[in-house]
Amino acid sequence: MNGPSIEDVENQGIIPRMVRTVFNRIEEASENMEFNVKVSYCEIYKEKIKDLMNPQKTDLRIREEKDKGIYIEGITETYVSSDDEVYNIMKRGIRYRATAVTKMNDSSSRSHSMF
Repeated sequence: MNGPSIEDVENQGIIPRMVRTVFNRIEEASENMEFNVKVSYCEIYKEKIKDLMNPQKTDLRIREEKDKGIYIEGITETYVSSDDEVYNIMKRGIRYRATAVTKMNDSSSRSHSMF
């Protein structure tokens, strides 16, 4: 989903490409429009949710409220204003992911992440 390189446009995965698209569309929008972009980043590993923006927050819970919908209670959410800012958050979060060496990959993910 991230691709081999977040910053290299040719080797980006789907998430960095969509981030770039979102901010390109915001730049092209009318000056009368205002946008707020907020991100969070977590992983699910061994049925536990960990906040990758604040890795001390572990074992977070999924909740649902009528007004708020489905959300992860206590997850860090940060407002961002550029694709570079998002890429920096992604790079920091990737360092905290659960990985292991396999026969096919030196850094195989052991978890599912949500950005």
